[in-house]
Amino acid sequence: MKKENWSLLFILSASVLLSLLYIPGFGHNPLSGDKEVYRYIGQVIRNGGVPYRDAFDHKPPLIFFLNYAALLLGGDWGQWLIDTCLALLATGAFFQLCRKYKLPYPWLLPLLFNLMIRDFYMCLGMGMTREYTSMLLLIFFCVLLGKYRYHYFLMGLLSGLVFFTQQDQVLCLVPFFLYAFLPEQDTVPFLTRLARTAAGFLAIALPVILYFVLHNALKDFWQDAFLFNLTWYTTTLKASFGDHLRKLKLIMDGGNYEVVSLVSVVLGVCAVIFPNTNRKLTLASLAAVVLSIIPEFMGGRDLPTRMTGMSFTHYFLPLSASLSILLFCVFAFSAEPALQGRRVQVIYGILICCSLSYTAIRFATHRPLDGYGRDIVTCQEMYYLRAHKPKDDQLFVFGSTDYLYAFNEFRITGPSKWIYQHFYTLYDHWDNDHAILYSIRADLSSHKTTYVIDCTSSSWFRDTSAYKIWNSFLLEHYQPVNFPDKDKTDTLAQLWKLKGIPD
Repeated sequence: MKKENWSLLFILSASVLLSLLYIPGFGHNPLSGDKEVYRYIGQVIRNGGVPYRDAFDHKPPLIFFLNYAALLLGGDWGQWLIDTCLALLATGAFFQLCRKYKLPYPWLLPLLFNLMIRDFYMCLGMGMTREYTSMLLLIFFCVLLGKYRYHYFLMGLLSGLVFFTQQDQVLCLVPFFLYAFLPEQDTVPFLTRLARTAAGFLAIALPVILYFVLHNALKDFWQDAFLFNLTWYTTTLKASFGDHLRKLKLIMDGGNYEVVSLVSVVLGVCAVIFPNTNRKLTLASLAAVVLSIIPEFMGGRDLPTRMTGMSFTHYFLPLSASLSILLFCVFAFSAEPALQGRRVQVIYGILICCSLSYTAIRFATHRPLDGYGRDIVTCQEMYYLRAHKPKDDQLFVFGSTDYLYAFNEFRITGPSKWIYQHFYTLYDHWDNDHAILYSIRADLSSHKTTYVIDCTSSSWFRDTSAYKIWNSFLLEHYQPVNFPDKDKTDTLAQLWKLKGIPD
């Protein structure tokens, strides 16, 4: 076997091995409220429902269809397979690009990408939207420089996949689009390039829009996936620039991204200043690094805890792709001897990969037995529900998306579309007229929902009148299920059962 093929085999094997850290049943794929929402809406689709119309979320729809496909392929195993294959595709394409540009170690940067995207401090396991968009960003860059026959169409197609998976991540593509449309980059006329790119984007956008038109849910799609984000999610909560920088430092340091980020950005700036054969693309890659973490500076979702805890770490996953791309531009295009050569690049390789490699090895050999969300899987509420398995519409969760795990374990759907309620604790003016709250009450009453998992308290609601409306409904129609030996520190949830229902 040729040396290059051994290198390809090595990096593909490394990608699979890092994915094996999160293999269902044996790996560590922590429970996450976001992932439980995606799985739940995948379950809604499988049961004939429609995202946004039958289950509220503010993410674009492709993540729900991906989870629906995972269910068809076997649930957790299906998701692991899809995730691993996409990582292999990104890794293989990036390796071929590094080899095409004659990097001394074409496996080095693909290895860095895999170490970063599988960093358990940052990724929250498999299945987050920004994990997928990071892989798509790297594939997009490979297509940009690959000069494939239909590469403008493919660039548009990939941008459509990114946009309908996580809208804000399309910002990372903007510098590369600007570079691709420079007059000197191609002899193809500008309008032709634009038309081919638009055709690729529409190949994703039109089927998505048509799906919601055919299901009479286009208005719901627009309001939840776009209008909500513009009017609430990115504008209502604000933080100072200093708060964002402090959070950035906390996450980068705690997640082992700090060294690789510092080294990559310094080398990128030096590559722009020193002689460079493609300074424009290097500048574009530097801009992409900044834009890949711009969502952290949009709003302030976790202000109460942002200075003390590692929250929203997955927002930084796109750095796995953008920093790898930046280093590629440094190694491929810099004409400065201090940035070139086998010896120089192996030193930089050790600097950027050493700590991340240690993190991966340590995680592989000392995987936590009780990860985040384990208390939910093993809590007495779940044991009770397993003994009294609810059917569709017979379970509702209020105040915690983590407990949507119960729906996914039992493969059921709930009585109300409002599976997200944490806006009551985030926004002062959310549901001012209590229309949403009353609709939840009406849905529970009309379906005679048997069980409610309530994770709220009087302090959880910003609006005390909303708490009174919700609590009075529970007290009137439900009775608490008490567990005499329950450890109150184990979970904050309270299971309620419809009055008149025997044990």
